[in-house]
Amino acid sequence: MSLDVPATPTAELSSRLRQLELASSQLDQVHAGRLTAEEYLLDADLAGPHRSTPFAHGAAGADQLLRQLRPVLAALPEGEEGISRPRTGLRIALIAERHLVHTLEGAAELVHLAPTAWRGALDAAIQERPDLLLVAPVQEGRRDAWKGAGDPGTYVRRRITGAIMPAFREAGIPVVFWGTQETRFYDDWVDVAQQADHVLTVAEELVERYAADCPRARTVEVMRPAVNPLLHSPLGTRPASAELVTYAGTWHAKLFPQRREYAAALLDGVIRAGRRLVLLDPRSQAATRDDRFSYPRGFTPYLASRLGPKKLIALQRAADAAIALNSTVASQTACSPTALTLQACGTAVLSTYNQGLNSAYPHVHLAQSAEDVAAHLETLPLEELRRIQAAGLRTVFLHDHVVDRLHDLASVAGVDAGTARPAEPRVLAVADRITPELSHQLHRQSIGPVELVTWEQAPARAGTVEVLLPVSPERAYGPEYAADHLAAFAYQSAPVTTKLEGPAESADRWAHRRLDGDAAPLELTAWWRPEPALLANRERLRAARREFAVYAIDHGEHGPADGVLARSAAPRDRDDDAAAVAVEVRRRAEQLGLRLTVIVPVYNNGSHLRHKGFASLRRSALFSEMQVLLIDDGSTDAVTATTVDELAAEHPNVTAYHFAPGGSGSASRPRNLGIQLTATEYVAYLDPDDEMVCGGLARLVEELDAHPEADLAMGNVLRWSTRRLRIDHHQELQEVFGESADDTPPPDAAGTLVLPKDSLARWGFRSLRIHAAVIRTSWLQPLDLQMPLGALGQDNYLSQQMLHHARRIRTVDVDVNAYYSEVSGSAVNAISPRYFAKYLPLERDRVAWLREQGLLEDYRRTRLEGYVVNWYLKKLGLVSSEQWREAAEHIAEILALYEDGPWTRPEIDQFLTDLRTAVEND
Repeated sequence: MSLDVPATPTAELSSRLRQLELASSQLDQVHAGRLTAEEYLLDADLAGPHRSTPFAHGAAGADQLLRQLRPVLAALPEGEEGISRPRTGLRIALIAERHLVHTLEGAAELVHLAPTAWRGALDAAIQERPDLLLVAPVQEGRRDAWKGAGDPGTYVRRRITGAIMPAFREAGIPVVFWGTQETRFYDDWVDVAQQADHVLTVAEELVERYAADCPRARTVEVMRPAVNPLLHSPLGTRPASAELVTYAGTWHAKLFPQRREYAAALLDGVIRAGRRLVLLDPRSQAATRDDRFSYPRGFTPYLASRLGPKKLIALQRAADAAIALNSTVASQTACSPTALTLQACGTAVLSTYNQGLNSAYPHVHLAQSAEDVAAHLETLPLEELRRIQAAGLRTVFLHDHVVDRLHDLASVAGVDAGTARPAEPRVLAVADRITPELSHQLHRQSIGPVELVTWEQAPARAGTVEVLLPVSPERAYGPEYAADHLAAFAYQSAPVTTKLEGPAESADRWAHRRLDGDAAPLELTAWWRPEPALLANRERLRAARREFAVYAIDHGEHGPADGVLARSAAPRDRDDDAAAVAVEVRRRAEQLGLRLTVIVPVYNNGSHLRHKGFASLRRSALFSEMQVLLIDDGSTDAVTATTVDELAAEHPNVTAYHFAPGGSGSASRPRNLGIQLTATEYVAYLDPDDEMVCGGLARLVEELDAHPEADLAMGNVLRWSTRRLRIDHHQELQEVFGESADDTPPPDAAGTLVLPKDSLARWGFRSLRIHAAVIRTSWLQPLDLQMPLGALGQDNYLSQQMLHHARRIRTVDVDVNAYYSEVSGSAVNAISPRYFAKYLPLERDRVAWLREQGLLEDYRRTRLEGYVVNWYLKKLGLVSSEQWREAAEHIAEILALYEDGPWTRPEIDQFLTDLRTAVEND
């Protein structure tokens, strides 16, 4: 008996399958906690699929959603070799995972080895033999040739360490190991590193371990991941052709608990924002259903099957935003390579926390919580999105280009790369006439000063120019203008690039694609190695535009001659008029009905200001009621000064103030001025490289509104270092001054904490992070608490003073401030003798104030020695031996301010003994 089985489902069956799929999606939402069962059953509006799922967009699943995008992905142009970064002449024998193979392809000639097919590379003629052998951690490799190599002791691993690496070494071919693995897998690959002549690692924290464990290695250095414009390219990606947020990678259900926690919040935030989420993870969907790689059920509607590498890159290029997850957290150099390659695609990156990403790529959004990610996506204007994407392209192609990495590799191995190493290009700007304003704009470019000449002078420079910038005094040029052109020459092949005019909405139509030369305004173009004849005059260059393919970048980093870029570039030789600014601040506060001032001290950290501190304020529900004071402490970095002015020009509730260039040495001066300028009911503090989170500011303002007797309201802090740590100020204060505390006044009927006169001593002189507080201005301003100029640690000192003077405070169990404590290059992380010298003015001021308040002996008894040991002496351990004595003498000066003992902590006595010995032996 036979059955007729239809080739395709009937319409009725298809409809029923669709109903079941929708029901499954809804139940997954309930299971994940995004809907309660009661909401699901009772609210008719929730009966359909969540708007972020494929079902809400006419697809039966994530795979069908991707199939709908096939024409879009196929239409993307191929990536190109950068005209300023030609491929090297290196011939590399390679053992590596597929993603590294793809990154290197086209930038060097690769000789792919296999466990049973590698001797041919050594038997080749001398001129065809590899220049070096590069070995990197590999689980499967190209065409699965190295499957099993990830397990030490296997046959495949022994072929690498016992046969291939020794044979290449004996043949005189340098052997290089590049440790691209996660830090936790160091022990799994150290046996391979031990067979190498040279060891490279993506993680600077592993350099000393490799040096100790690999005596054969002649060099041990850091080499970070790279991007390749042949694969990772923004060409043809504007406007975004796929409204997706994608993640491609493995979900580790057992490993990396921090990553898993932060990743769940990130994905949930994308879903809450209603963005179309697609998760590409073949392991999670494998038939074996290995629970080590299974996503939580709430994310299953978003899972799609595996895409090939080229289709995957096309999908990431086609989207405006995508996700990278970091397994390594505590590293300034090792991060997810995907975070870099996405930026190279012109894609905005959503990521979990990593120290290096936060330091070097502040435009990458690091997820604080699901609410934070949702707010970021929902409030991000198109102009700001394009700034983020431009910053990514500029950063990775100027600092992480694969050709530059390969020249580094050749240098380490001591071989000739076959082509000249790309040097800093000689850039020349030329104009019909030179004005002081135009000259100053070109002098303050982020790549360094750009020489400006007239067209009459230009022919004398013929043959020496690598990049020609025709400019005009009728326009203004931002500090990243030249850098954007140089980056474009690194990721595409056209010899002429141009900037576009107009806002993002209109410029997107032409951005990141070829234009007819006539459409490119000459004074917005850049020319790679122009022929000498083109420097003859302006008209000759204008006519030549028709002869070249012109690549349009974007519309950023230029503007009208009377706009904010021009005003910001004007030389500053004195402080802004504080009295005039105060009048304007008060006028705006009254006119706009502003209630909360946020004081942001700024110094040479404009990228963090724009993408971290200020961005966090902009996505706050309270932003329209804030008065943001951006007080520049005399930045010498043009990007920072321009960012401050741009933000003030874009937002009527933002005011800029500039001290004369040079800086005072700390945030004290701008914070002191900020509180003087404050004209709103409440005030708060924010550092530009930190963030406000979770609507905490709005919650604290509500608390003070409801309790006019309170001097301030305090919330909690999220401290990001090697992990996320919640500093629970709410609980800490309640334990000392709340209902359960001994010998303190009880809270009043409303629960407001009533502080005793000896509150600071009872508190133990501990620090409170002022950035997690909202303070009543009418209470704080009359205290006139001046932070010591040039000092570090002044914010913690201010918190001690405020706690001493406060009589009533509110505490709220809400996260307010995200504090990134490991920002590379920040004042509190750059440890040198100067670091300790900057604590001297703080301690002098604190000693005088404690003595004046009758608290000096209490401080010595309860706080001083612990602070010296756990802060100063701990930091002293990070100082180089050459600078130890100078730094130690500063600490001794600090101790002398407190009358030099006697000390009860043996660590202090030992320190003083060590210092005396160092002085005597000098």
